Amino acid sequence: MHLKLIHMSTKIIPFAFLLACLLVACEPQTAKTKIGYVQITQDPVLDTARSGLLRALRDSGYVDGDNLRFLDNNAQGDLSMIHTILQSLISQNCDMIITNSTPCMVAAAQTVKNIPVVFTVAFGPEQVGMETVPDNLYGVFDPYKADSIVDLIVECLPGLRRVGIPFNNAEPNAEYSSGRLKKEFARRGYTVLTAPVNSANDILQAAHSLAAQDIDAFIVSADNTVYLGVGVIAKVAATEKIPLFVTDPMQSAKGAAVGFGVDYHQWGYESGLKALDILRERSVGKPNIEPINRYQLVVNLDACREQGLTVPESVLKRAYKVIGQ
Repeated sequence: MHLKLIHMSTKIIPFAFLLACLLVACEPQTAKTKIGYVQITQDPVLDTARSGLLRALRDSGYVDGDNLRFLDNNAQGDLSMIHTILQSLISQNCDMIITNSTPCMVAAAQTVKNIPVVFTVAFGPEQVGMETVPDNLYGVFDPYKADSIVDLIVECLPGLRRVGIPFNNAEPNAEYSSGRLKKEFARRGYTVLTAPVNSANDILQAAHSLAAQDIDAFIVSADNTVYLGVGVIAKVAATEKIPLFVTDPMQSAKGAAVGFGVDYHQWGYESGLKALDILRERSVGKPNIEPINRYQLVVNLDACREQGLTVPESVLKRAYKVIGQ
């Protein structure tokens, strides 16, 4: 009896092993594409671009947790953390790294050498003074229409004389955009005053400092740090009756009177399409870096009333969205 059991087992084991191998072979292979992601701070506007990015991936069959592993990272406004996050993503052998914001793009261009990097919500490398653009850098940038921004502000404020711009010069995007605006205003004979903002804690002081210098308008332009405190500036703007303009239309919901700038969801979506081209090896012959050209104008009528701004009918007719009544 014992010998029969042994004899039977020598036949059963190979059969079981073969069956297991067949089952494994028939299982769908779920090798996941690994994408590392870094965003400078938690912000509804940047989150909107992130949502557009993920939608582009999802629309093309890349689903996080299924065939995609999306390593989501946020520097929480700490510029020094961006480099640390990027080093971690490199060590995890990502197939691609995607950055959200200009500081993250610049850091990745300097740090990541052998992995494709796709950026969104950023100025182009040349705009922020990057002398050499790495071959592995791809993305969609804001061409930044400084002339259109100034045209809009002058149209809203025909008696404009002086404008105030609080900005964080540690952010290359803020340095670039404020510089472009200063040149454009100066070219037309207007005075531009600036106030330094090193962290969100400086925003209130900067707003009061500018308001005390007899400005006719506040402008916040492409500045992740200052955008965190748009609501703070809006309160000062209401108290002092100084309209607040922003170059990010979504910031109007936080209390800015008028916002003009890029459609952030579309920006993220187009960056996602760029990432897909690389993943599917369809980027050959296409430019690595392209501009986005879909802009939006948003007017917050409640904020306009509080800040003493009467918006011309010509501006209201062009608005993509009007908040309030």
